[in-house]
Amino acid sequence: MKANETTLRNLLQGERQYVVPLYQRPYSWERRDLQQLWSDLLSVAGGHNDASHFLGSVVLAPSPSNTPASVQSWLVVDGQQRLTTLSILLCAIRDHVASENERLSARIDDLYLFNQYASGLERYTLLPTQADRDSWLALLERAPNAGGEDKIGLAYRFFRKELIAFGDNEEGHDFAHIEQSIAGRLSIVEIAAHPDDNVHRIFESLNHTGQPLTQADLLRNYLFMRLPNKAKVVYDQQWLPLQKLLDNKQLEELVWLDLVLRGDDRATQDGVYQAQQNNLNKLTTEEDIQAWISELHRKARLFRKVLNPEAEPNNTLRRALQRLKDWGAHVVHPIALRVLIAHEDEELSAHEAARALRVVESFLVRRILVGIGNTNANRILMSLVKELGESVPSASEVTKILSGPRKRFPTDQHLKDAVLANNFYWTGRGPQRSYILRCLEEDYRHGEPIDFSRSKLTIEHVLPQSLTREWRDMLAKGLPPDETPEELHRSLVHTLGNLTLTAYNNKLGNDDFDTKKQILADSGLSMNREIANAESWGSTEIRNRGRALADRAIRIWPGPDDSATTEPPPNARWSLMTQVLASIPAGRWTSYADIAEVIGSHQVSVNGRLASSPVANAHRVLKLNGRVSSEFRWPDPSCTDDPRRRLETEGVKFDDNGKASAAQRISATELARLIDLDTDVPEVTSEDSNPMISITDSEVLAVSGDRLVELLPRPDVSGILSLPDDHPLWDLHSGGDGHRMPDWNPSEDIELAQSFYQAVEGKAKVLLDILIDHPGRLFTAQEICSTAGDTVFTNSHSVAGSLQGLAKPREESRLRFPFCWWQGPPTRYAMRSDIAALFRRARSSSA
Repeated sequence: MKANETTLRNLLQGERQYVVPLYQRPYSWERRDLQQLWSDLLSVAGGHNDASHFLGSVVLAPSPSNTPASVQSWLVVDGQQRLTTLSILLCAIRDHVASENERLSARIDDLYLFNQYASGLERYTLLPTQADRDSWLALLERAPNAGGEDKIGLAYRFFRKELIAFGDNEEGHDFAHIEQSIAGRLSIVEIAAHPDDNVHRIFESLNHTGQPLTQADLLRNYLFMRLPNKAKVVYDQQWLPLQKLLDNKQLEELVWLDLVLRGDDRATQDGVYQAQQNNLNKLTTEEDIQAWISELHRKARLFRKVLNPEAEPNNTLRRALQRLKDWGAHVVHPIALRVLIAHEDEELSAHEAARALRVVESFLVRRILVGIGNTNANRILMSLVKELGESVPSASEVTKILSGPRKRFPTDQHLKDAVLANNFYWTGRGPQRSYILRCLEEDYRHGEPIDFSRSKLTIEHVLPQSLTREWRDMLAKGLPPDETPEELHRSLVHTLGNLTLTAYNNKLGNDDFDTKKQILADSGLSMNREIANAESWGSTEIRNRGRALADRAIRIWPGPDDSATTEPPPNARWSLMTQVLASIPAGRWTSYADIAEVIGSHQVSVNGRLASSPVANAHRVLKLNGRVSSEFRWPDPSCTDDPRRRLETEGVKFDDNGKASAAQRISATELARLIDLDTDVPEVTSEDSNPMISITDSEVLAVSGDRLVELLPRPDVSGILSLPDDHPLWDLHSGGDGHRMPDWNPSEDIELAQSFYQAVEGKAKVLLDILIDHPGRLFTAQEICSTAGDTVFTNSHSVAGSLQGLAKPREESRLRFPFCWWQGPPTRYAMRSDIAALFRRARSSSA
């Protein structure tokens, strides 16, 4: 056996092939794994030129099929998931730059993906296991069905989406630099086994359980090796008290913050030990090192206040720190610590320090309100500390820097314009949206302040997400002839003016406005009582409330100074649209209306944009009824392909009337999840105002609204709705992707059902048990809440959110969800009696 540290470039270059053996599991990285790798890669690419990231080991064994004349083949015994992921990422970069940088695209093919002088399967540098091979080869060969819904396709579409976002970064988009970072700055330990070695024993020893040394452990060991005479005194008086203030993870962050506060805005937490070691090597005496540790102890004491504001004795400053903690983003830690140091050094009073922190909060909140989100905020706030230099971090100085070029600190007018148009409900993270609404409510100056930490408030859409007949009639009043109620609904429903906070989300639901008014009028929140005073709730009322809330936001969160650009910030909608389209898998389609809802635009604008700008996958956007738009044009005038034929090649089915299969459509909520927007909405939210009523034997279609009511059976004498196993509604559910897998076989799948049931936990298991115990019964979400008890599910969103707990067991079973749901209003859930019997047996054997 031979082990050496290498890079991906050294591993992949040359005439060689890496084969994943048949006994290896299929590719299985999830979105969170991909996100972590991408974040690590961006940290390395944006750090020092000598920065690297240790990715792990790859264990290789020579293939027994090697001959002197063939490409040298290696079996990947361990590390195939990392090797496959990096190859997918390189493939995504190749395709992303193909039209603008043909040389880079070809170089990636030649150096990493293909053995250009070989033939047959030997052409491919990586050859995954058979389960993944077709999907991988489709990507390599740019086949029409490339980027499907399996794990390989998911990873590819994830990286395509992230590359689009990276390309929109104002600091530039050097994709060649990203490629070089992947190839040359990700460190890998290559372990090459001899033909006689037991590679499985090697694998076991490499994966032997144990706790690796952290960056903080390495730094501590280094420091005390540098203190041969003062080690005990320094440890007892400085280091031990420091370790009691912070846990190990917080200590690592503090050591990183120390670098940032010293002006190193390219420091990464992964490389903190190496960077601090370089810094500490400049200290020549034990007294210098002791002084550095003493200063680190002081910073730890102040950093603890950032993490736990209750440790700050001054009320004004404590409230400012608590607001930043409630915002919930580590991005504020560098500047918050810098401000506390200035306060302790008596450069800022508590009031002045609080004002400086409010500017940072304003910067982040305003960017959410105008739709910029957290794009590049981490880099900007790290650079803020560096740009401050020796200056006192006062509110005016912080404002001055954040108002500078390319900082994108939204002005008052930018905020006013955006609030009326933007999809606020899918911007930022759920807790941040709730925080903004909470602060707007607090601005009403309550005599008795509400304890938001104890209240169970959630975000409520006054105009509901599902458009009922009553709400459609209200929106239709005074509507111009060129706009439908459905179009107006999509443009208004997620805007700030239509959102509020309530503890009665499940009671309000899709009720008409008169019913909602009665509940809102009794609310303890001033903003709800204000809504209840309105006579109706349509376009005028929602936009007027949006303007009023924008004025409050401007008062709460101060904006930039006069040096800030008055040019509108770059329109994030079209970048978001490009990311959305890159995430649509082959064999699926979406509509202009769905795209418009996600990005906060109008479907006419989306249609026009796609007709005039080259955007990948534009042909996968159809009219809501599934037809190709008569206005569709390929961005490349030389392309004459029939878009329908292209879609059929990719796997989309069309009926005789030219309509794409409704079962293959991706709704707005699904699109939002594909690009990792924090939708905070249940999987079962209705996306359509118009029910899909065409039914074929070969398709599973969703019905909703009036059509669903027509097909429902009559309730029994107790008012309970039940479906017999042969009822057509079982094939007309709204389950989406989770029901495209094979169905359960009640006579054969007992072991799969046992594994599935044992893997389900928490609220998901409560929901599953209720459906198992009531075969065929159609439960509304409210009935689920009542049956489970008030302490389990708080509202319909909570019921729908529990479905996430079934996703992994469903994927592992390779079968569909064992029950169905139908979008409302109201949403309903049911399990077929034969499948319920199967799971009762599984549950009994698992007890």
